[in-house]
Order: sequence, then structure tokens, then C-alpha cells
Amino acid sequence: MLSKPMLNHAMRIGILAMVACLSSAGSLLAKDDDDDDRQQEQERPPQVLNQGFESTDQMLSDIERAERGPKYSAWLVESTRFLNVPHRSFQPDVGDPAFVDLPVNIGIIKAPNGDITLYDSGWKQLAYIFDWNTSCCWYGIRDQMKAIGLDPDRVVRIIIGHGHWDHSGQLSEFPNAVLYVQKEELKQIDFFLDYPVRFNAGHIRAVNTIDPLTGSQVGPPQQACARSPVCGYPPQTVQEILGKVLAGKAKFVDGRHEVAPGMIIHPAFRGHTYGSQLLQVNTARGQLVFGSDTYSSWTGIRDWFVANIQQTDTIQQFLAYEKCYVLTSKQNSFNNCVSAHEPISYTAAYPLTSNWWNIPGGNCSRAAELTLANGERTHVPASPDRTPPASCHSVVPPHVIHP
Repeated sequence: MLSKPMLNHAMRIGILAMVACLSSAGSLLAKDDDDDDRQQEQERPPQVLNQGFESTDQMLSDIERAERGPKYSAWLVESTRFLNVPHRSFQPDVGDPAFVDLPVNIGIIKAPNGDITLYDSGWKQLAYIFDWNTSCCWYGIRDQMKAIGLDPDRVVRIIIGHGHWDHSGQLSEFPNAVLYVQKEELKQIDFFLDYPVRFNAGHIRAVNTIDPLTGSQVGPPQQACARSPVCGYPPQTVQEILGKVLAGKAKFVDGRHEVAPGMIIHPAFRGHTYGSQLLQVNTARGQLVFGSDTYSSWTGIRDWFVANIQQTDTIQQFLAYEKCYVLTSKQNSFNNCVSAHEPISYTAAYPLTSNWWNIPGGNCSRAAELTLANGERTHVPASPDRTPPASCHSVVPPHVIHP
């Protein structure tokens, strides 16, 4: 087994190799002609990277473009759940109730031909669930998919909204799936893996599980980098991302990219992390826009409140909110914005997730059917279990108990 210094060095070399190849044949670069570039320079807001800017006209055009593609079916599953989070630490403008539970949602998107795309992949850093003692309900994504009638072997791609440990943690469960990640996300990880500590005592670092001053393991609930904007990439998660790259199963995206007909990636740089990205999906209920932690709160989008601001440029988050309003403007508006951590997920109060149920045998994790494409039958059980979360007892699987 590698020592922690050696492991950090190996991760850094791997990330450097990723960044070095971003401009090679593996990159997916958004290209515009010179006239478009000059126009965008005049129109884009300050501090917005050129490849992260999209005009309203461009996004309205993307609605029409997506509508020419197939309609997709979509579900949410709850990877795990943060318990009793102080509400104002999540949304400073909202304090009632004083404490909330936050789901960690994964999007499952099925094409008419049966191919499946995941948006985010949930947790695999299991110590952060069961040793933390403030989280519950983890259930592996492959088992969750089987339990709701979907075949995990049909997953062909995983688009991560960003690379944090609670959203990119089960990539290796799908060895044949292609990872889509923004170039800016990889550049951030590389830059802050070994950021100097002289004037910040190690608080501005990417790895949140190793103290950069002592090299010692830092476990939940403590974090070595104290939720700074670049924090949240433990070695296990970096290895998950790096594993995809080394296996030739990664696509590096630079801004907007059409993944498939009816499915378009939109940049949301610094809406949460440096390389955050949204996913527009054409469905029978209009365009869905999955947002990961850039869309931490659906009510935040609805009411124009910031959320999860410890790791967010709030200006960029609001610009990302606006993108959802544009992309959903033809049907359902903000009701089609898909949130990663909305406290009222899996209730009628968040209408998109109102058709929900407890996953059978799923350790209290939940699922919601968002929309169905032509010919896709419902996956909601005939008699869905909608027992309130407070009445469900989550257990710690014996094989993940840590000393």
C-alpha cells in the first residue's frame, strides 16, 4: 500500500497527466467563429470565462435543437442523506425550520433505446457516512437501480456536475461507462492538490481527509480544508476520476457540449466549483436541467436565494439559475430545475419529485419518477411505500464498519 505522501504524489502526477492531455484529441472543445467570439466578449458578464458564457439566444436555440432529438425518461435516487443540518448554514436567507435533512440526489436518464446516462454518481467514501454519525441511508447505486427496475449494465455515460466526493464517488461501479468532466474541474483539482500552506495553515487545499501539515488522516466530521471553495476531493474520489482517465473512459469538456441528440451540457463555472456543469435533457415535460450543487436548493432557484455558499461564487450561481429559467422557458419553468440537495425532495412541495417512494430494501433511500418517454412503463410500485423518513430505520452494513 502506498504511504500517504506517495499517494498524494501519485494523484498529482495523474491529474497533471489529465490536464496535459486536455487539448489533445480527447478534448471536446466548443468552437465559435471569430464574429461570435467578438460578440460574446462584448456581452458576457465580468469574470465569466469565455468558454463558460452562453447568450440567451444560444440557449433558446438549444431548446429547439434538443426538441429535435428523442425524449428521455428520468428518475432521481437518493444516494444518502445528511441529517440535522443547520438550515442557515445551507441557506443563509432561510431559517425555518432550524434544521433540515439534505438528500444527495443522482439523476438517471434513459434513452428510448435503453441506454442510460447518470448525472452524478453519489457517495463511495463510506467512512464519511457511517463514521460521521450525522448521515444515513446509503445504498449502492447499482443495487438502487436494480431495485427500481433499471439495468445498471446499460449505463453508457456518467456526467458529473462536479468532482466532489458526494457526487463522483461510484464511478468505478460502471467500468464501461464514459465519464464526462469539465477541463476547468480537472485544472482546479490539479492546482489545489499541493497548494502552498505557508499563509493559510492548509485550509486552501483540494484534499479534505489529509492534514497537509502533518500528513495525518482527518476524519469526519472534521475536514482538513474547512469547506473552502476548493475543498472536497479525498484520495478515493480523485482515484475514481483518475481511474476513468487511465482506462480511456473519460471525455474532457470545455464549456458547452452536445452529448447526444436531446442532451446538452452547459457550463456553470464557479456556480459551485471551478468546473461545475449543468445537463439539459429533452423530455415529455419539457427541458429538464440537472444542476448538482450549483442547484443545491430548488427553492433557492424558485425564490432567488443562494445555497451552499461556502463553496460558491454567488454571482455565478445566480447566472446558472438564470440558465435554467431560459432553458425551461417553454414549459414548466423553474419546476424543471433538478436540485442535488433540496430538503423538500421526495414530497409534493417539490412537484418534480412528488411521484416518489422508498426503494424496496434500499436502507431508507428514496426514488422519484420525474418523467417517462413514449413506451416506457412506470417504475413506481403498484403500492409504493411512502413511509415518512422519520419512521424508517437506516442500518450500517457490516462490511463498511470502520475501526
